Amino acid sequence: MKIKEYFSNNFETSEDHELESLRTRYYRARNEEVKEVAYDLIKQEKGSITDNIPQFSELIFNTSTYSATFTIVSPRISETAVDIKITTYYTIAAGRGKKIIERLYKYFDTQLPFKGVSLYRGL
Repeated sequence: MKIKEYFSNNFETSEDHELESLRTRYYRARNEEVKEVAYDLIKQEKGSITDNIPQFSELIFNTSTYSATFTIVSPRISETAVDIKITTYYTIAAGRGKKIIERLYKYFDTQLPFKGVSLYRGL
């Protein structure tokens, strides 16, 4: 982890992220199924949904230690991608945002059939 990432409160996943743990994850599931798992995860994290933006496929929520945005997009009917953006509320983040994203992805991995990471990288 770079020194800048150590002190950063903002972390975001993407197709081409340099860290493999912060790359877009794909699941063999319909969009609605993934959203249900996301709602369950938010409930488990004791979060409250602040906004649901269907036109951008975004679900925004807050917890006591961070706020997050799930972007849930289906490139195919039975394939859904999940990207996560985290903003932590710590004075010295110490890379906690990355750890939170990894924990959230781990929950998705246990609840949904995992398909792969960065399947459309470089397109």
